[in-house]
Amino acid sequence: MQYPQLSRFPVIRFLAGFVFLTMVAQPLFAQRPTAPKLFSNKTLAYMRIDDTRDMKAKLESTGMGKMMNDPQIAPILGTFYSTFVGQLQGMQDAIGLNLDELLSVPNGEFAIALVGTKNDPAIAILLEAGEEMPSLQLLLDRGRQATENSGGTFEEKEVGRLSMKSLGRNDRNNRLYYFIDSGVMVASNRPEYAEQLALVWTGNGIDHKPLADNRDFTTIMSRCVGTEGERPQVSFFVDPLALVREVGKSQSGSVAILAGLKTLGIDGIKGVGGSAIIAPNEFDSIIHGHLLLNSNRQGIMRVIRPKSGSTEPEPWVSEQVTSYFTMNWDFAKTFKAIEEIVDTFGGEGTLESRAISQANRFLGIDLRKDVIEQLDDRLSLVQLIVPPKKINSQSNVYSIHVKDPSKMKTEVLPKIFEKIKGQGPGLSSKLLGDTTIYYANISQEASERVRNIRLPQPAFCILGKELIASDSLSAIEEIVKFESSGDGLLADSIEFKLVRDRIKAQLKNSEMSVLAYQRPEEGMRLMYDLATDPENIDNLERMSENNPFFTALVTAVRSKKLPPFEVIAKYLAPGGAFLVDEETGLHYTGFSMRRE
Repeated sequence: MQYPQLSRFPVIRFLAGFVFLTMVAQPLFAQRPTAPKLFSNKTLAYMRIDDTRDMKAKLESTGMGKMMNDPQIAPILGTFYSTFVGQLQGMQDAIGLNLDELLSVPNGEFAIALVGTKNDPAIAILLEAGEEMPSLQLLLDRGRQATENSGGTFEEKEVGRLSMKSLGRNDRNNRLYYFIDSGVMVASNRPEYAEQLALVWTGNGIDHKPLADNRDFTTIMSRCVGTEGERPQVSFFVDPLALVREVGKSQSGSVAILAGLKTLGIDGIKGVGGSAIIAPNEFDSIIHGHLLLNSNRQGIMRVIRPKSGSTEPEPWVSEQVTSYFTMNWDFAKTFKAIEEIVDTFGGEGTLESRAISQANRFLGIDLRKDVIEQLDDRLSLVQLIVPPKKINSQSNVYSIHVKDPSKMKTEVLPKIFEKIKGQGPGLSSKLLGDTTIYYANISQEASERVRNIRLPQPAFCILGKELIASDSLSAIEEIVKFESSGDGLLADSIEFKLVRDRIKAQLKNSEMSVLAYQRPEEGMRLMYDLATDPENIDNLERMSENNPFFTALVTAVRSKKLPPFEVIAKYLAPGGAFLVDEETGLHYTGFSMRRE
């Protein structure tokens, strides 16, 4: 019997050839596993850079990257960097690479994880070196030499087609185990897990459940990509409860600790993770963070009570502030949850009899009735620069909205003042317009002792419908004066409106409980003014002894003339952030704008 020739049937011939090539060339086309596919689903903590080459390229296109390459700024940074590297000469002598060479070793994917095993947790590393493999090999050779010089050993064994190497002390759990394949080093400090990684790497049929199949991990990572599907350059994940469980396996009392965590409701935290996306469309960067929670929040998880509400800046907030943060929160439910938790462990009435009663005696008020029940579910934090400019000139101003500001102003604060004004350094008060400001006394001797640093001076008052407190009397005075003028409100600022509009665009139909706004230009202006102040440079030089960073900074500032601040400011753009309470937990998004 004659069989038909394959050449007469082109389709059959094509399929036969395809099957043959697939069988023969499968090892050539097989892709190596990425970190989420390589590491176990029992990963306790994890951090990954998707591609260091891509990340470096993206960083170059950000405002900071462009500023570092500016011809008026680059020489100063070059002087700083070369001086700093020169201070680290001992490191180069020890490892054989300078700082530039060391930082260039990761040349692709880089990941590190802490993984649960049958025994103690294992550290696992994936480092793609690619073209930088000679530098990595030099590091390993120096490590081997140092190991043997100190009485340790270098060993090698075959695991499948891979050569597993190890170096370190003779104690098998105090060694580095690693293999190198296709320009990638995979390493661990545990021999059993290192061999498991090798088997997974080569696809040798080992029963392996990867991190990529961990539902908590995938849920978090799915919320941490860009709105247009941009892949993060950096991502991280932590399983807090599993981490406590693994670390506590070898510790006495671990069962009691886990029981306590369950009582507190902390077992409701299923995972924490996030990502950084560099240079996506219209932004310098976007940061995501997600706290994955059980839908039924118990114990301390009931303390977390964000709520939607107004995020409009208060009428005393100037557009000149360095940052603004406002949060809507159900304080009554939070306090009730705290009270129930304390009473669960200490017995009914513990919080009332111990903490609240003592506070009542010390302050001369009914803390529950006069303060706690007066909170109106909104807290704001403003940061601003107070003169004269010093390294800690940035002051914090806190604002808590209250339900009955008149009672707080005429009854509660005067009672507190009268009760504690003679205790310790004591309190004083002053009238500014129709606002009474209470502030801590600071001795002249203390002020003279710390001339180069701002000495905190706590102060508080009622302004409008809010209780205002700060670490600076000057800051309180500044906002009281501004509130009466009402010129240059943050709410009217074009930059603030731009950031708020970007937030609304990302929220779509969701409501937020937290809004934040940053002006990095003002923080940089403070650093610029300090760097151009001769007296401050002298102080910095005195601080630089045995400190490579400050030594390099002083050398750079003294050797190169700084350009006008406008040259730096043009690269700095405002940023924002917001928090949303979702079905799966709390999601944070922060971003910095791109200055075109």
